[in-house]
Order: sequence, then C-alpha cells, then structure tokens
Amino acid sequence: RASEERRAEVEAVASALEEQCPASPATVPLTGVYDLVFSTSPGASSGKLGPFLGKVTQTFLDEVRFINAVELFGVAKVSLLVEREVLDETRIQVRFKETVVEVFGVEVLRKPTNGQGIWQNRFVDEKGDFRVMFTPNLFVLRKRASSSAA
Repeated sequence: RASEERRAEVEAVASALEEQCPASPATVPLTGVYDLVFSTSPGASSGKLGPFLGKVTQTFLDEVRFINAVELFGVAKVSLLVEREVLDETRIQVRFKETVVEVFGVEVLRKPTNGQGIWQNRFVDEKGDFRVMFTPNLFVLRKRASSSAA
C-alpha cells in the first residue's frame, strides 16, 4: 500500500494530467490488455486478496465487455466479467456480471455477481494507452505494448 506522501504525489500528477486531457475521454476506444500501475483502492480491485497482493489486468473483449482479473503467483486467478456503457464525455457505467475463480488453470468457481460503479475518466491519452480514473478510488492503467484487440 502506498504511503500518504506517495498517494498525494500521484494525485497531484493526476490533477495536472486532467488539465491536458483530450475532449471526451470516456469515448476513446478501449481494446487489448491493460496493467494496473497504481491504485488507492484498499480492496480486490487493486489486487489485494486477503494477505496477498496480486497482479491486476483489464482485458477488453469488445465494445461492451471486459474482464478485471487478479492473478496470484501464477497459481490462482480471480476474474470479474464486467459490462460497460458510456454515460457522457467523461463517465462510464460499469456493471459486474460474473466472478470466476481458477486454481492452476482449473475453474473451481463460477457465480453471478451483482454490483456497479462509475468510472470518472480524469485522463486518457489520444490512443487510449494510458488512463487515469476515479471510481471514487484513483486508478492508473497502462496498455501493454504488445496488446491488441481481443
């Protein structure tokens, strides 16, 4: 977990980037795989599962569906299927649909999931390769260089 000083530094950079954000950041197409670079979230969306901290990715399947995943040591993976809808120029509504748990690549649990949230896009570069969002936690994501549309 980042120190308060580090969190303040990242928030200051996010605010500065927000001033440079192209128009309509919520409408920039999202494709491929993104890695979580930084988050102020204390929960699973930041990779924290119990006492462990995993690697978080977002994989965009199409214009509506994507998967948030947390992978732990290459042994376990928790995936959340999510649907998104652009609400306006800066906001995206997300609705959680299904959770899947895998251990050593074998699915051990699949269940419907309820919940929703809104991404306030604070900065998205013109290509959509770098994103800063507020959910109300701060998230910074970067597209993988080798990532292509799924």
